[in-house]
Amino acid sequence: MGETRQLAEFATRLRLEECPHLVAAQAKRCILDTLGCALAGAKTSLARAAVRPARRQGEGGCATVIGLGFRAAPDRAAFINGVSANALDYDGGIVRQGHYGPTAVCSALAAGELVNASGRQLLEAVIVAYEVVSRIGQAIRASERQRRLVSGYGPHQGFASVAAVGRMLGLTVDQMVHAFGIYGAFAPVPSAKQWNWNNRPLSWTKDMVAWPCVAGINAALLAESSFLGPRTIFEGDTGFFRMAGSDQYSAETLVAGLGEQFNILRMYFKPYPCCRWSHAALDGAGEILQRHDWSGAEVKGVEVGVAREVLNDLDDYSPHNLVDAEFSMPFAVALVLLGLNPGPRWHDPALIDSPRVQQTMRKVALRVDPEMERLFMEKHTVGAVVQIESLGGTVEAVRVESARGGEERPMSDTELDAKFRLLAAEAINEVSTEKAIQLLHDLEHVPDVAELSHLLIG
Repeated sequence: MGETRQLAEFATRLRLEECPHLVAAQAKRCILDTLGCALAGAKTSLARAAVRPARRQGEGGCATVIGLGFRAAPDRAAFINGVSANALDYDGGIVRQGHYGPTAVCSALAAGELVNASGRQLLEAVIVAYEVVSRIGQAIRASERQRRLVSGYGPHQGFASVAAVGRMLGLTVDQMVHAFGIYGAFAPVPSAKQWNWNNRPLSWTKDMVAWPCVAGINAALLAESSFLGPRTIFEGDTGFFRMAGSDQYSAETLVAGLGEQFNILRMYFKPYPCCRWSHAALDGAGEILQRHDWSGAEVKGVEVGVAREVLNDLDDYSPHNLVDAEFSMPFAVALVLLGLNPGPRWHDPALIDSPRVQQTMRKVALRVDPEMERLFMEKHTVGAVVQIESLGGTVEAVRVESARGGEERPMSDTELDAKFRLLAAEAINEVSTEKAIQLLHDLEHVPDVAELSHLLIG
């Protein structure tokens, strides 16, 4: 018992000097990657749809709306930035937990502008946010049986926002406890089963990363203003796990090793702008094409063996828009076959509607692979077996258990910097891009986060 308070104590008291160097370095990588995704995502139709109602309600505020040239109230800015950061499905995450960057980083930056925080404070807030939300995600993860009925990352996602913003506001332990409880009452329901998997186009709520920014920021501000919330939001048989639609809860998972073991080190980063479950197949297809120097025109057919759940969710041969395309494995494989380098334009309408892309998609066949199914169920590994047959009759196969970008095959700092440059070019100039990279690498010495956000406004 008492785990809500233990989590609040950790969130309010952790200091950067107490964190291993690798943790601070990983937090910088998460911030850089999330902000890069937000810069490019700001130019998508999804982000534009999020901006219109915000502007209709009136502009003005202290927080930067990344890549879109205006400011808004912190909760509204964080919402739009969260949508932008996740719009291209290029942002990283933790396997089978969710995309935490859009909620943690966008909430922390907006609150940082509210209180004129330093880069060091931003780093501490982001580290705390990732640790709090990832532990909650683990502690309340439903059984596989329950997940077949109800699942979704949204309910616990906003605790990242609460932790980050509460830290920026300097909440006391008691106030952080109340903030956690208030957010628990504000949290969205688990909605992944209502994404329209069987009735496309897909829902644009996606991973529910943005709305929890609004709820989390307001929960922290209300707690600062003496608003009372539930004080034991996680404890007991009627705790938050029940509210979130889960059938399991582990208090030990929530608090064991706090301040000593950091889940942020388990983050993966994405080399492709699409669902992580497609990445092993894309790695395999790219490896075979490179090995034989084949072009897409020389390929007769591609067979991809994956786990059944992966096939069920990503087996779409007629994507309607960018979100559909992000969750279409045949579409992503087709782009690799056609030699189109991954980037922010992968989901342009011209590509989705292209007869050449649609024809290439028809070369891709998905099937259930028993070994990939076993790894998916036992080790939560999303791998793929890829086989390509050339027009000349040559058949080549490759097995990929772990996609690039994760712990087993990490992306380097140089690769992440290059990805940031590619994404930032959609919204800001080269000078601002290089200054932003420099500030993010030296974030603990930046006196005011406004110096960074000024470069990102576009």
